[in-house]
Amino acid sequence: MREPGNVDEQKSTLRVLAATSRDGSVSLAVHGEMLLANGQAVPMALSGLVDITTQLSLHGLAMFIADASASPGDLLAAARILAAMPTVNDGGAAAEAQRQLARATTIRFAARPRFAPDGQDLPEMELGDVLDDPIAEAMSRATPRMSRAIPAPSQDDVESRGGLFAQFAAPRIPTESHVALLDKLDNTTSSGTIINVLDDLAVVAETAARALQAHVVGDILFRIGRRERQIDAFDAKRAFALILKRLARPNVLGVIAAQLPNALDKRDEWIEVLKRAGDDGADALIEQLAAVEQQRDRRVFFDAFIEVKAGVAALMHMLRDPRWFVARNAAELLGELEVTQAEHPLAEMLHHEDDRVRRSSNSALMRLGTPRAMQAIQESLTDGSAQSRKDAAAAIVARKDVKTAAVLIKALDGEKDEEVQIAFLVSLGKLATADAVERLVRAAEPERSMFRKKTTQFRVAAIHGLAEARTPPALDTLRALQEDKDPTVREAAIIGLKRISRGTTAVPRVDF
Repeated sequence: MREPGNVDEQKSTLRVLAATSRDGSVSLAVHGEMLLANGQAVPMALSGLVDITTQLSLHGLAMFIADASASPGDLLAAARILAAMPTVNDGGAAAEAQRQLARATTIRFAARPRFAPDGQDLPEMELGDVLDDPIAEAMSRATPRMSRAIPAPSQDDVESRGGLFAQFAAPRIPTESHVALLDKLDNTTSSGTIINVLDDLAVVAETAARALQAHVVGDILFRIGRRERQIDAFDAKRAFALILKRLARPNVLGVIAAQLPNALDKRDEWIEVLKRAGDDGADALIEQLAAVEQQRDRRVFFDAFIEVKAGVAALMHMLRDPRWFVARNAAELLGELEVTQAEHPLAEMLHHEDDRVRRSSNSALMRLGTPRAMQAIQESLTDGSAQSRKDAAAAIVARKDVKTAAVLIKALDGEKDEEVQIAFLVSLGKLATADAVERLVRAAEPERSMFRKKTTQFRVAAIHGLAEARTPPALDTLRALQEDKDPTVREAAIIGLKRISRGTTAVPRVDF
């Protein structure tokens, strides 16, 4: 309406409109002298809003609605209809007629309420009658008057000036390299130029993503994000946000996420890009974690995800993945991030069929350290499979909590499976509290009852626990057991003392 010949600016604006509509439907409603966008008041100081409000009112319209993913052609048609100056306020009938004539099905108009003359009452209407299509109802009763519209560009104009429709029918392919475009982006302050350069960079980035050129994609996203922090102009800042959102898609972010292990020199920049993308960046890393089994690469993605600090919902969903390593990764990440809302699903994973998943879930719950998490682990000491009980014992001692010994001793006294008893004894040694050592001493001593015989394996496990504890009472017991009648017990005590004297930090795991 103000600059009908400024085709380049109109194209840039239309690109932004088309990108915005991909995020969802948009409604612009007149409310007094205010304009509401999706129900929220918009500051009228922003460029063009007074014109939009005025034109909607002149056409007798209360609201303009663009559906999600409204087509650029329909958005352009709406702009042309609203920019035209109506000859009469006919309650929106003329605007609606032009919309139908243009077959703009992804945009809609809603008319202002028409008040009856004094002394006349409006017929009662159901709410649905108003909301369905008030313009169509008006047109069924009257022949609309056509108002003058801004003419569409001729085919010659389209070809000579790269008209608006042609811009979307045959997108322009940037002729400059991404390096030149990025330099131009850094060195310009013109909002119009910035918007054009951003659009070109988006095309280049999408093309590079299809060719799996991670360095090109990463450089573009990082430099755009860096430049965005230096810009204050509203129009330009919004263009940056839209372009970054446009590029925050799996096929783009996934390219740089996949190459993180092979581009350590770019790691910090690419992590910044993924962090800026939020949940989308986290999802790209999760996809890699879900697919990779190699320990080195898994560690790279794992550490990157911790820095990004997003994607919790996706991790919760991954716990249910049938692939054991995916569920394990999710459990470990939830523990690292200390996601307390994961207590319940992690507790359920303590009964997973794969012991690696159970161990990771136990460790995650221990890191949470919440009352519910600790209760879940303690319940596992007496519930579920034998392996689950052993895993719970190994996890619970990591906190070195004085109260843990009492819980573990109680579980040991009620345990019937000898393999689980052995795991409990070794765990008590790692706790090394006075109560734990006292229970280990009693377990390592020869059985004095004729009716309840301790097995040699049980006593040897207690000796390993005492060697792990290394307290004075533990050492005294080990020295005494060097003279035990059972040769296997004597040998275990001697080996335990030798390991302590050599300063070995941990007694190796022994399978009985």
